[in-house]
Amino acid sequence: MEEFYETQLALGQYLLFHYGPPSLQLPYPFGPRDSLDFPARCVREVVAELPLSENARGCDVGCAVGRSAFELGRFCREVVALDRSRVFIEAACRLQEEGKLEAPILVEGDQTEKVEFCVPPELDRQRVRFVCGDALELLPRLGQFDLVVAWNLLDRVQDPGLLLVQLERAVEPGGWLALSSPYTWLCTYTPKEKWLVPGFGELQKRLGVSLELVQRKDLPFLLREHVRKYQWCVAEVTVWHKPKGAPR
Repeated sequence: MEEFYETQLALGQYLLFHYGPPSLQLPYPFGPRDSLDFPARCVREVVAELPLSENARGCDVGCAVGRSAFELGRFCREVVALDRSRVFIEAACRLQEEGKLEAPILVEGDQTEKVEFCVPPELDRQRVRFVCGDALELLPRLGQFDLVVAWNLLDRVQDPGLLLVQLERAVEPGGWLALSSPYTWLCTYTPKEKWLVPGFGELQKRLGVSLELVQRKDLPFLLREHVRKYQWCVAEVTVWHKPKGAPR
């Protein structure tokens, strides 16, 4: 069975989630419009508040089709963006090269609509390097970063506890770690014995030993499945700081 995140259906959903105009993300005069553009809002509402240097090096873990990675280029001179989906990374690379990509989105049943998705022209696409592979294997090889982000990844990996260990290690002393998750634990992605429940309590226990919690907030998002079905979720965002004197 083909993994969902390698399908054209998933690609269309996530291109729309990352780059779609509001009129397509939510084509009704009602609904939770404050939940649109989640990948960009994560950077604008969370990362923009951090005191990063102009030479900051960032890492976007679980970058999907790349919008937040491009947005991180506003604040980081270099961004390494990882995702295990070959389909997603190929799309992100096309967007980086050409600035646009045409793909179908689901309307109803098996009916689709072709949409051209564009990277906002003010973003410097050349600051990002996309890498395809499993974050649990890749992170230890990439060194340390001034900023590491993982938006809605925690509940989509086999071993979220190990992911937290590697995310913490990837943060340079004096650097920052920003996470978001709706904590939607499913055996499809994570064996039940690996679930981190309750989510925030487990983050405190596992990250609080070496990192300082500096922010905790709720950030809603809306993912369109088709024109009449949507996932409305509330991600919990936490931001952590590694003290400058912390061991590498």
